[in-house]
Amino acid sequence: MKLREGKISNIPLLIVTIITLVFITLELNSKTRVKTAYFDEKVRAAELTLRAYGVIKEMVDRLNIPIDQINDPNGTGLIGMQYSPITTERGDLNAKLTSTNPNFAALIVQLLKESGVEQDDIIAVSFTGSFPGLNIAVLSALKTLKLKPIIITSVSSSMWGANYPQLTYLDMEKELRDRGIFDYQSIYASIGGEDDIGRGMSPEGREIIEAAMRRNNVLMLEAANLTESIQKRCEIYTASGKPRIFINVGGGSAALEGWDIPSGYIRPFEIKSGQGLIAQFSKSHVPVINVVDVNHLAEKYRLPITPIPLPEIGEDNLYYQMRYSVNQAIVYTIFLAILLFFILRFDIDYYLRKLFLTSQKNN
Repeated sequence: MKLREGKISNIPLLIVTIITLVFITLELNSKTRVKTAYFDEKVRAAELTLRAYGVIKEMVDRLNIPIDQINDPNGTGLIGMQYSPITTERGDLNAKLTSTNPNFAALIVQLLKESGVEQDDIIAVSFTGSFPGLNIAVLSALKTLKLKPIIITSVSSSMWGANYPQLTYLDMEKELRDRGIFDYQSIYASIGGEDDIGRGMSPEGREIIEAAMRRNNVLMLEAANLTESIQKRCEIYTASGKPRIFINVGGGSAALEGWDIPSGYIRPFEIKSGQGLIAQFSKSHVPVINVVDVNHLAEKYRLPITPIPLPEIGEDNLYYQMRYSVNQAIVYTIFLAILLFFILRFDIDYYLRKLFLTSQKNN
C-alpha cells in the first residue's frame, strides 16, 4: 500500500467525522434500563414496609381514630394530629407526607449496604415519634438485611407524627411485633422533647408517655438532663460492643445536640465537634445514617415530595438506572482507532481517487 505523503486531505477527514457522528448517535440511543445494586433486598424491604403500613391502618380503624383525608390523603393512618398533649414542636406536614413513601426502606437498604454492613451486625438505632413511617422503613431494612438493632425511642412527637395519646409509636411498634411483622422493638424509651426529658411538656403529656411505656413493656430511660440522657444511651448502645453503624430518625435532641448535623450518610470522623450521639459515634469511627431533613433526602435520591397516591414499589430511581451499552462503545472505539490508523499511515485519498477512476472506467 502507498504510504501517505503530506497532509491528510479533507475527504478522509469528512468520512471519519460522519462515521463518528453516526456512532455517537447510535450510542446515545443504546440506553437500557437496568436494575441497581441490591435490587431484590430493596424490593423486599419496601414490600415489608407496605405490609406494616397495612397493619397500622387496621390498628387505627380498630381504635376508631378518624383519618383526616385532607391531611392524610393516602389514608395511611401514619399522620397524626396537629396538636395533642404529647406534641412537642412544630412539624412540616409536607415532610410527614413524604416520609410515608415505602420506598424509603429501599434507600435505607442502599445506604446500609454501601456502608459495608454484614448479616448479624449490631446497629444502634434512635427513633422519635415524629416519623413513624420512616421508623417502620428502617425496621424493614434491618430485618431484610438480617441485622441486630438496639433501639431507643423518644416517644413524644412533633406535629402530624405519632401523637395520638392512645396510639404512640411504641403502640405501633408492639402491634407490629405481635403480628409477626418484626421480631424486635425498643428496649428503652425516653419522654423526648426539649433536653429529651420532656421539659416544657405538660404533666398530662408526660403521664401519657409513661403510660405508653408501661403498657408496651418498654423500660424508661430516666435522666436528669440531656447530658445524662446521652451518656446513658451511649452505655446502652455499646454494652455488647461497638455498633457497626448508628441510625437516627427524627430531630431527637440526644442525637443532634451540638454541631450542625447533615442529613443522609455521614462518614466516620466527619463530625468533629458536638456532644450528641451522632457526634459521639462519628468521633468513635462509627458511620451514621441521619434521616432528618426528609424532603432534602427525597430530592437528593429523586423520590417524590408529598406523593399522592403512594408510589409503586420497584419502579423509581432507587431500583433502576439508565445505562449506555459499554460493549457497543468499545466496538465503535476500536473501529475508529483502526480507521484513524489507516488514514494516518496510508494515503487513503490516493486509493479513493483510484477507486473512483476505476468505477468511471467500468461504466
